[in-house]
Amino acid sequence: MGLPQYPEDFTDRIRHKRTTDENLEKRINEEIKAMIQFMKDNQTNNHSVSFEDVLIIIDRIYEDGDDFFEISVAKQHSVGIVR
Repeated sequence: MGLPQYPEDFTDRIRHKRTTDENLEKRINEEIKAMIQFMKDNQTNNHSVSFEDVLIIIDRIYEDGDDFFEISVAKQHSVGIVR
């Protein structure tokens, strides 16, 4: 696997936590519920949200005539910005 080629102005970014771990877990669950509802209402297949130091990615998976949501939550993930 090759390494990604980042743009010249790519810089790492550190987000500062503004909430407790307990409140963070609550917010994660609330965001997941809202994201799934958004996906159902808008017939979308994927959605992502990032806040604090959390990244949530939800994909709708179609398999064997059924569909379900696959949820990925990354805490303390690496973040980069490009201007």
